[in-house]
Amino acid sequence: MGIWERLDLDPAVHRMVALVGSGGKSSTMYAMAKQAADSGRKAVVTTTTHILPHPGLPLAGDLAQLAALLKKHRVVTLGAYDSRGKLTGAGDPGACLELADVVLIEADGAKLRPLKAPADHEPVIPPSCHAVIASAGLDSLGKPVEEICHRPERVCALLGVEPDHKITPADVAAILSSPLGGRKDVGQAMAFRCLLNKADDDQRWAWGTEIQGLLAQQGIHSAITYYKEEERGGSCLF
Repeated sequence: MGIWERLDLDPAVHRMVALVGSGGKSSTMYAMAKQAADSGRKAVVTTTTHILPHPGLPLAGDLAQLAALLKKHRVVTLGAYDSRGKLTGAGDPGACLELADVVLIEADGAKLRPLKAPADHEPVIPPSCHAVIASAGLDSLGKPVEEICHRPERVCALLGVEPDHKITPADVAAILSSPLGGRKDVGQAMAFRCLLNKADDDQRWAWGTEIQGLLAQQGIHSAITYYKEEERGGSCLF
């Protein structure tokens, strides 16, 4: 079963998908792009924040270049370099839907931390999105907020805990499902899914299963995943 199916998403219906949260956004975005391409679809990967460029994908700096590259390639990155060598957005992601079958957007940043709560200006979800995936890394479990979380002060405020509080499965479920957390700025018409990543040992898989059950009680579908080292960041996919 592919990542689209595991997330209960359909690329023919959920054509524009934003990824938010932490602990697996990039890996999942590229896995979704690869599956879309393998099924014969044209896919665009882009950002409304900042991402590192994928070395195996062609890069378009604007919509005109994107249109030209999509005639030759199934997956193209849309973005412009900033002063740090990262990519920022380049054009309206909604306009990409006229050129490609699927548009995948990294819409949040986490400084490589596995768990976060967003600041006021985050995430940046285009209003034309059909689905939002909120991710969290299961390697955050059992570790203090102040050590493992991005924007720990936001996490503490959301959970009502102190910085030395150790993250529990209930905490992860609360962060992902909260309108101050993973569900922030998700439109009513947008499908909402959660990704529980880094389930690479029995303990983490058990934690993921517990979190999955807590989310299901709220009517939220989630998928438990892990990526091998060579798969992280989509490095081996293209």
